[in-house]
Amino acid sequence: MVFVFLVLRMPNLLVLCQGCFAWVEPHSRLCPECAVEIDLERPDLDRETLDRILGRPLMTLGSVRVDRRDLPSFGELIGTSTGLLFVPRLHRRLNGAWEEVAATRIPSWWPFQGDHTSPRFLSWLRQPLSGLPASHSSTTTASQKLDQISLTERLIENPGAFFAERRWIQSMNPRKRMVSLNRAPLRSITLIDETDEGTLYASLNLLSQKMANSDC
Repeated sequence: MVFVFLVLRMPNLLVLCQGCFAWVEPHSRLCPECAVEIDLERPDLDRETLDRILGRPLMTLGSVRVDRRDLPSFGELIGTSTGLLFVPRLHRRLNGAWEEVAATRIPSWWPFQGDHTSPRFLSWLRQPLSGLPASHSSTTTASQKLDQISLTERLIENPGAFFAERRWIQSMNPRKRMVSLNRAPLRSITLIDETDEGTLYASLNLLSQKMANSDC
């Protein structure tokens, strides 16, 4: 899947890598995250396959900032039965351009306000996209309705999103408000806690327990 679009301070060509499930700017036809060859002629993975890979949503872990350049860094982290889904905080302008909301203060239209462990998360997943203002909708079809489990749509329709599979995460190293996810041989991911409570590391440990329970 390929996005060619106008985004302020972002690359003009992003591709959803089928090796690491991250939107990336390809370099020399290789994914900069996992070094898998990117073939633009290769058919996209079907929704059913992506649904299986992304698993079931278990909990939200709150607002985070990803330590990276060029791609959106502010967003929401969602814990699933098979890994972590990062959904960037984007604003779609009236001219169709995407713009990152690069601020720690959450805008009024962002659906994850208040208690980040609230069931409002699943409620938002069920909402039709028309529930968001047209200029802020993060997909191209405003009338499209979401399924109860819409992780796949969140991944493929939000340029800059990524999914970190549980099987590649070898360890978590906390330091103050940062948590580094070691994924050798893949690139490590550094998450910076943007919640008021500073509970990212505790939430990640809770997610690990939920994942273990979901395996039973």
